Amino acid sequence: REGSIGIPVPDTLIKIVKPETEEQLPFGEVGEIVVSGPTVMLSYMNEEKETADTLRKHQDGFTWLHTGDLGFMDADGFVYFKQRRKRVIISSGYNIYPSQLEAVIDAHPKVRKSCVIGVSDLFKIQRVKAFVVLEEGVNEPLDEIKKELYEYFALNIAKYAIPKEMEFRAELPCTSLGKLDYRALEAEEMQRMG
Repeated sequence: REGSIGIPVPDTLIKIVKPETEEQLPFGEVGEIVVSGPTVMLSYMNEEKETADTLRKHQDGFTWLHTGDLGFMDADGFVYFKQRRKRVIISSGYNIYPSQLEAVIDAHPKVRKSCVIGVSDLFKIQRVKAFVVLEEGVNEPLDEIKKELYEYFALNIAKYAIPKEMEFRAELPCTSLGKLDYRALEAEEMQRMG
């Protein structure tokens, strides 16, 4: 099903629970994806605490692997991945998913790639900041591009999730696997804020 990661393989159970609990959520509601079945690992080698945090026996008698991924399940059992749990920005009580914002920002024709992070904020807990790399050949003044992007955001992003700050970069840091290293940008922001 389009947008879905599919249904569980035979003998594997998946459910969506309220994060930090065993409480199963109704279809369509976003929570943590947990998995149980014969293909689930037995433990992390020599990591008892990590194993206890990840593998938990629920009241139903099954041991469930808490994936750390957020998603939801539809009424037909198809699962939809939304975001890594650790990468949610909480701003004024709203859950904001950076990967969704990045998809919108990256769809703008003048943007090559972006990375969105949460920055500490005294009043909102976190505010949204976007780092943007422009397409080659885009040479308009940055103020004009920023204005154009904010107009685009107003049409495509919920008001509470629009980035409060935007920083243009020539490149963005990547991990050794070639993925955007949002943690490096978070560390930079923490250093900058002192």
